[in-house]
Amino acid sequence: MHRAIIGWPCQYSPYVLLMVSLFLTACASSPTSLFRAQMAFPPQRVMENGDFRSFLVENQRNLSACGGWTECDVTLFNLGFVYAYPHSPYRDPQKARKYLRELHSRFPQSPWTSQGQVLLAFMDEQVSLEEAQRRLRGDLRTRDAAIRKLQGQLNRSREIDIEIEKKERELLR
Repeated sequence: MHRAIIGWPCQYSPYVLLMVSLFLTACASSPTSLFRAQMAFPPQRVMENGDFRSFLVENQRNLSACGGWTECDVTLFNLGFVYAYPHSPYRDPQKARKYLRELHSRFPQSPWTSQGQVLLAFMDEQVSLEEAQRRLRGDLRTRDAAIRKLQGQLNRSREIDIEIEKKERELLR
């Protein structure tokens, strides 16, 4: 699976694909599809307007106010989203995992729990991809160093060959 994703162009990160798929599944073909998508996917609003601070504050306030089922699942998902979304200035994968795991443990039957599990899977995939990328960069540095060393040896060998040819010419004269 990693190979297929590594081949994707950079602009198609797993997070962007997740957000697009969540958005598209919420859309209908009616004129009110954007409104429905926003209602079906609350983070859509913050993705459009970029006001992550207000969205975060609002959801933190909602979390402290909710005592039971009432909107707590959506609030936990929203907080997980704010901390998971790559374009969020509050991006913190550890906090995102905390909220999404809490969502899973407190509201296992909520549809937002499923969305949270998908988001966690994408986060885990992103971590795997970043680790693979770090390994590949390390391999490239090692190979570049080996190439430079071999080029240096080749240059020295050429210099030696030139010196030998000069001495052979001198001896033949």
